[in-house]
Amino acid sequence: MVARKTVCLRRLGGNRAGEERAGRFFASKKVTAPKIVDAWSDRTGAACAGRHVLAIDDTTEVKFPTTAQRRRGLGPVKHGNTYGVLVHAMIAVDATTNACLGLVGGEVWTRPGVVTEHHRDRPFEDRESHRWLATAERAREVLRPAATITVMSDREGDIYPKCAALPQTGVHLLTRAMHALAKARGRPPVG
Repeated sequence: MVARKTVCLRRLGGNRAGEERAGRFFASKKVTAPKIVDAWSDRTGAACAGRHVLAIDDTTEVKFPTTAQRRRGLGPVKHGNTYGVLVHAMIAVDATTNACLGLVGGEVWTRPGVVTEHHRDRPFEDRESHRWLATAERAREVLRPAATITVMSDREGDIYPKCAALPQTGVHLLTRAMHALAKARGRPPVG
């Protein structure tokens, strides 16, 4: 996929026999998205030795135009009016050279349906926001050889469990705040 810059089985295989081999590989129950991500992250950890690494994560929705009869396991995305999969991934970037060092971790999932229960009424482990903490903890493991790790997230990653659990020696957290601190405390913003 990396060498040929495609995920299309026909292009990956190069010919009909290669296409069938690639199809059998990805259809195997032993080949899963978590195992593929883990294999890539092992190489990333080795590439990060002794560097200051920016661990950047975000979530994306991959939407597919489809009909109800052809959804084949796709779940609702956006506001439930389109279908696809969700991907939360973290990449490692060298802070000095800006070189992309590889995939740190992530997950791929589908929503089973529209959740009607308020997120505050569900345990933290059952919320989609749990992925921000899980990926940051994975970065701490995978990027252990790095001299310094700076985990960077957008405002969706501004969750208390991540702020409380992550920072330690050599690991820093840089997150765009969901709410201005002065506004949250009832004071007028400064400057």
